[in-house]
Amino acid sequence: MDNERHLISFEQAEGLVPLPSQLKLKEVTPIIKSRLWNVVHQKIVANTGDYALLKGVIQRVARAYIIERTSYLIDEWNNKAPELTQLWRRHFLPQASYSETLGFIEWFLRQLQDEYTSKYVENILVRERAAYRLVSNSIMPIASPEEGQAIIQAVEKASALGLDGVRSHLTKASTHLTAGSFADSVRESIHAVEAIVFNKTGITGSFSAAIRELNKASPMHDAFREALVKLYGYTSNEQGVRHSLFDQGDANVTERDALFMLGICASFVTYLLKAEGAPKE
Repeated sequence: MDNERHLISFEQAEGLVPLPSQLKLKEVTPIIKSRLWNVVHQKIVANTGDYALLKGVIQRVARAYIIERTSYLIDEWNNKAPELTQLWRRHFLPQASYSETLGFIEWFLRQLQDEYTSKYVENILVRERAAYRLVSNSIMPIASPEEGQAIIQAVEKASALGLDGVRSHLTKASTHLTAGSFADSVRESIHAVEAIVFNKTGITGSFSAAIRELNKASPMHDAFREALVKLYGYTSNEQGVRHSLFDQGDANVTERDALFMLGICASFVTYLLKAEGAPKE
């Protein structure tokens, strides 16, 4: 964890923020804004000629912006870089909403029609583990609000019942996701499920046996019970995350895998806590 602290916030490192950055919808961090503005600003600089007059592709994009996205009449526009810089910069200021920033970037890339710039922006959003990604010049969320709510609900429920181990595993899974340690995130997600299942049954060492014991007290649908055991098996056998994949780092565990596992494990934790109340001490 220590070598990951520079990749995450203090609150995340201390386990105070339950959601990974990938699930923080309606947010754009100052770093993301800064990096996106740098892309736009470089384009302005590269397309500025004598007397600060715009030229090339940015002259065309600026003209479209004036016509489509401002109250200016086109003959009021002086086609100069300083004025355009001020107009576009406001979309990246601290007070700019996530929709202002991402809406402008999406519009800008569609107007620019430059594959290299689009790929650069796409990489920024991936590298910064943003909740939004660029797909074919459209910016869209990587996950749904419901996925984020499932994690928050599980953490809050575990905290309210004094299940510090369960809460700790879930928040660590979120922290690893934000830091890009996807295999570690999957491990912590499944540990949260282990913690509550073993605690509720008093059985340790055999997840499938613990699930069978739980099923006696509170019968589950057969398909649901089998799916849980198989999902756990994915992370436990010789092909699974907790063995050979960990030896290879995160190479075979994707961001999507880690998000899926965190969401489904959090949902299972909430299901167990709601079904039977607090586990045994």
